[in-house]
Formats: sequence, C-alpha cells, structure tokens
Amino acid sequence: MTPTSGHTWHRNPFPLSPVVRLGPMSDLGDARVRASDSGNAHIDTPLIADVEALVDDYFAPPAAGGRRGRAIALVGEFGLGKSHALRRTYQTIRARHTETATWIVDEPAQDMGRLYRDRLRGPGDTEQGKRAFEELVRDYYAYVTAGWVGAADDDPRRGTLREIATGLRDRVLDPDKVVSALRYDPEVIHADLRGTLGEVTEHRRFSTALALLLEAPFNRMVWNWLNGAEPAEALRERGITEAIGPSDGRPDLAAGIDRVFDALTVQGFLHGRVGQPYVLLLDSLEKVLDWPDDSRRAFMDAFERLINIYTSHGGLLVFCSSPDGLRALRQSVHERVVQLWPTGLDQDRTGELVARYLASGEETDGAEADGEEPSDPGPDPDSAPSPTGPFDDEALRLLHELTEGVPREVLKTCREAWQLSEDTAGLVRRVPGVTVLKAVRALHERVSYQRVLGDVHDALDLGQWRIASRDPVPARRTRSADGREEVLYWLSPAPNAYIAVVYTRSLLLADDVERIVTQVNGLRGAVRPGRFEALLVVNGLVSHAMQDRLGRSIGSRPLVYRQGGFPRHVHEALLQLERRLVEEGREEDLAELGERMRRNLEQQTAHLDEMRRNLAAMTLEVRPGTAGSAGTPVLATQSVRVTAEAEPAEELPGPVRRRFRDALAMLESVTRRVAGRSVNRRATATSAELSVLGCATLVRALTEDFRGAVATWARAAAPGTPTEVQLSELRRICREYESAVEVLPVHLLGNAEHQHPLTPARTVEVLAEEVWGTLSAPAVP
Repeated sequence: MTPTSGHTWHRNPFPLSPVVRLGPMSDLGDARVRASDSGNAHIDTPLIADVEALVDDYFAPPAAGGRRGRAIALVGEFGLGKSHALRRTYQTIRARHTETATWIVDEPAQDMGRLYRDRLRGPGDTEQGKRAFEELVRDYYAYVTAGWVGAADDDPRRGTLREIATGLRDRVLDPDKVVSALRYDPEVIHADLRGTLGEVTEHRRFSTALALLLEAPFNRMVWNWLNGAEPAEALRERGITEAIGPSDGRPDLAAGIDRVFDALTVQGFLHGRVGQPYVLLLDSLEKVLDWPDDSRRAFMDAFERLINIYTSHGGLLVFCSSPDGLRALRQSVHERVVQLWPTGLDQDRTGELVARYLASGEETDGAEADGEEPSDPGPDPDSAPSPTGPFDDEALRLLHELTEGVPREVLKTCREAWQLSEDTAGLVRRVPGVTVLKAVRALHERVSYQRVLGDVHDALDLGQWRIASRDPVPARRTRSADGREEVLYWLSPAPNAYIAVVYTRSLLLADDVERIVTQVNGLRGAVRPGRFEALLVVNGLVSHAMQDRLGRSIGSRPLVYRQGGFPRHVHEALLQLERRLVEEGREEDLAELGERMRRNLEQQTAHLDEMRRNLAAMTLEVRPGTAGSAGTPVLATQSVRVTAEAEPAEELPGPVRRRFRDALAMLESVTRRVAGRSVNRRATATSAELSVLGCATLVRALTEDFRGAVATWARAAAPGTPTEVQLSELRRICREYESAVEVLPVHLLGNAEHQHPLTPARTVEVLAEEVWGTLSAPAVP
C-alpha cells in the first residue's frame, strides 16, 4: 500500500509515552482524551481474546456447587500490551456486569497504607458502591444467621427454624429482626470469619466493623476506617484500635501490607460467601522485586494468600507481571494460576495498529478544525488516503521487523519517524523506510560512545582483566571506515589467547550483520585458530533474529547496551568467553596428544610386525647326529637378543636416573618373559601375548621419550631452585606422560619378574609423580 499522492497529515497521532496505567480515571473510561499517554486506539489481539474468553467463562451462570474462582496472570516483557489488556478487562466488566465489585491496584507500593487510602479503587469510592456493600453485609449477616438457625437440630422449634433459615437465604426475612427475636449473638460473624479465613489475622476487627456498619450511629465511622483512616474513638472503645494501613511516616511497612491484604481478603470473601462475583485487577507485580527483602517477602506471602482465597471462594483475580515476577511466586501458586503470555504483533496487526492511531488523529484534527479555515488545500476528492497514511510498504515492513511487533516499540518508532518526516510547516506527506531506520537509530543510540567505553572500562576493573601487552592485529584493521565498529580492547586471559571487545552501533539490516561478521572473522584469521573470541557490544538495536544469526556466525551472542548494571553483564560475558578459551586450549592440547598417540601407535604396529616375524623364525633345527645317532633331533633356539640400555643422561640426579632405570628394566622383563613363553611352546605368539608385547613396547618408547624430555629440562634448569617458568614446563612434561599412560592398557603387563613392591603397571603410573616430586623439591644446602 503506497500513500496516495497529494495527501498530507497535520498532527502526530502517536503518543509521546505509550504506557497504559490503571490509575487515572481517564485511562479506565471510554472517553477519548487528547494527548493521553495510553493512546486512544485498540486492536484485537490473541491475548485480549483469551482474557475475554476466561472472563466470560467466570461470569457464566454458576454451577450447583457455586461460582468457581479463578486467577489469571498476564506474563511477558514490557511493552507487549499486558496493561492494555488489563484495562480492556475492566472496561468489559464495567460494561457487561455493572454491579460487580471491582478493586483496582495500578501497581504495588511499599507503603500499602497510603496506596490503600489514596490510589486503590474499590466499591467504597462511590455512594452507589457503599450502598451495594452495605446490602452485601446484610446478605452476609442473613447467610451466616441462616446457617446457625438451620443447624439448631436439638431445638424444639426445629421446623420453624428451618423455615426461618430458608426465608433468610431467600432474603424474605430481615436478619436484624431474626437475630433480635432469637437472641443470637453477633459473634456469629466473627466465628464465621475465623473458621473460614484461618490464615487472615485480625478477624475480630473486621467482624466488629461489619456488625457496626449497619448501625446508623457508626456507619460513617466504619466507612472512614474501611477507606484507610485512623479509627474514631467510638471504634477504639470497641477494639478497632489501628488503621488498616499504617499512617504516613510509620516504619512498619510489612505490617501495613498484611493489613491491607486482610481488608481485601475479607471484603472479597463476603461477596463469595453470598454467591456474588468479585474482581481484583493488579498491574506491575514485578515492581515488588526491587523492594527490600522484608517488604518483598511480606507482599508475596500476602498476595499468595489472596490468590488462594480468590480461587477457593469464587473471585476473579487478574494481574500483570514480568517473567521474573511470576517466578518469585511459589510453584504451588503457579498451579492455581492460568498463565497467558502475549507475543509481538504479526505484520498485519502492526499495520492495523498504525492505521488505528492514524484514524484517531484524523478524528481529532477534524474536531479541532471544525469551523476553521483549513491551512492546506486537502486531498483530491477523487482519491482516498491509505489506511496506513504516509507509511509506505517498506516502512511498514521495517517497522515490524525492527520492533518485532512489540506494540510499545511500534508506537515509539512511529512517533519518531513522523517527527523526522515533518516539513517546515509541520506537515507530513510520506514516511519511507529509510526514515524508519533513522528513527530506530535515534531512539536506541541515545548513549554516547564515551559512556559505553566507560562502562566497558569499569567491567575490566571489576574483573581485573589483563589487557594484552600488544595488539595482535594492527589498529588500522580493527576499525571500520565509517567508525561504526571498533575494537575497544584486546584482552589476554591466557598465554597466546585473546578476547576482542568490539564496539558497534545498531545492526538493522542484513548488510550490517555481514559487515560485522566479515570484520570479526578477519580478526580471527589473524590470530591463532582456536585462541580467539569476540565480545560484540552493541550501542543501539539488534533484533533477536539477528542476535541468533550473529551468534551462529561469530560464535557468541552480542551484548546490547543497557544502562544500569552493564559493567557486571560485560564481566560475566567475558568470564564465559574465558572459560571457552580454556576449554578450547584443552581440546587443542588433547588433539596434539592424540596426534602423538597416533604416531606412537603406528610405531607400535611396526614393532608388532617385526616381533611376529622374529617369533615365526624361532623353529626347531634338526642337526645330523654322530654315528649311531643319525636323525636325532637337537633343539636349537634363536636367542632373543637384548641390547643393553644406554645409561640415562648424566644431567639427571641420581634418584631420577634410578627410577627411570628400574622402570625400563621392568618393562624389559615383561617383554623377555612373554617372548620366552612363546619360544618354549615352539609356536607363534597368541593375540593376547602380542597385545602385552605391544603395550610394553609402546610404554617403553613413551618412557624413553619422557626420560629424554626430563634430561633436556634438567640441562636447561637453573642450578638450585628452579624458576616458576621452569617448574611450569616440568609440570607440563610430567602431565603429558601421565595422560599418555592413562589411556594405555598397562594392567596387561602383569607382575614383576623378580620380587618387587610395585607391579609394572603401578611403576609407570607413579613414575611422573616421583620425577616431579624429586625435581620440584627445593635444593637442600
């Protein structure tokens, strides 16, 4: 859809701050309000349809067992329309169920007493609501009295009492007169509250207040107290000594939270007790997460009790929360709550939202221009403007992709793009896609480069990160031509390993992503493979889809700048990348060890082939005998030639030389023993014997290599106590030998040929530990 040529728009119809609040009266009414922060447009979404279906089900005629209570949580991140859906719920209830008692909390507050007095809206806010509540108390009085009357089975007036109970339940008889005539104590109200609401404190205050509410001298006093005021002297004399919420300046906030929730619980419970629906709407539950621990726990405990009362006694509770706020509730509460999770608008609904606000703006313009001379000649009468006004198809596509359909982001971007499109007279004719891109950058790149750099610097201080002594890549290759990308720091958390902290502005288009991927891969190619990671810090906007794409392309997800706590987020991300570098280093070392093992196995195979040939050549030779003994066989075996082992390098200390000599001699004895058994049997060696010979041969080769490496180290080591660097190298040599021996089946080597406290397997397993212990010990003068 392309805007019709010649049309102009005069006023920005998009709200300055598209945030819905349940506090102001205008936000809850139907009247359109000029410049209302919450806007004046509405579109149907799956969330609103789901909420309305649940609300309609709640108000459906109750079953024989009574009305079923329900708690509904609208859960999601900010800007997805949760508060808007909550406001629509209120409007629906007010339009279809005018007599329903409804309490509204726009957002929790630590000082719940002040909120209860000044901001919480309920039936007592109007004279009509007060009269309805007083009638409800009468019904409740009748209900409780009927229960006591009907339960008096041992009374001789049993039949008459049952008729009285029926008359009370049917509201035919006056409960005051019945109580007076039968002389029932008003304490029955207190007993009922205490028996049913066992978890609610201060029952007696409420039972006394409810009994006095119906008496003319006390009516105003009780209402003042129910609305949050301090109790009058007459109420204090009757046990009501404190306000429902603490007075201003009183520090007992936790107690105030409990008292306010007690009041909501009792007032709601009265409706459910007599079969009347009642509703509580609460917005922004997640605000509680920022409170001190005592207040937060008190609120969550009281709120969970309220959920249980509403679901158990026929109420409807609808609240909005972030995912973190929902997780703060106990798991048992989750099972009693219906969760609705809103998502971003699809592309069609994004266009519909824009069209609704444009239509709202045109209506306002028309109302204000009535009776005035128009400043613009107006559109061609033969053509009609597009529903989405000056926003062309490319603008709408980018608007949906970049905001991911989040309604609040859509409206903020539309307002900014509109302002960027105004001419000198304040008129808008077209909002193209390029203007939407400019609007997104203007909205999301409000923080300066220096501020981001400062927070990254704070993160390095937080973790005492080591900055590389030199940049592994020349500076000219770490900056883009237009200055959109730059390597802020090269970190070196391990030798020859680097983390590049890369700064970039918003990544909005596929070309932006390709550019940064090319740059990061170029940096990776200039550093040793497997020893490089990049942390991409984005000062602006990057959609979730592009974040996923970047994560796949450069190996780590970008970190989008957010004020407050960003240094900690950078530090945590760097820790993750450091761990990855360490693991990659280990994998590289294992790969090198694997390559060495492969070469050693090839060598072992060659040794095995040679041993097979030698053993096959060991045959019986029959020599001609002397006279009288011709043909007598004489056994002649090839002797197994064992070359004398050269003495270890003289640089090795005596104890180390002896350990190597003992280990090699023991391995030689294993080889000699197995070969001798095969010769004595006059047969080729079995597969098991060849496995032992192969293992012994390979371990022998590894041990000789180990001895050579240790001898080389000893020649280079400083006299006396080795340096830390030298000890680190010795530790590496010993660990490599240990790792190689661990993967071989040394248990096949069996026992020593001569009496020895260690088996061949144990000898080579502890050899590295013994060498390390001897050579790393400080020299004794």
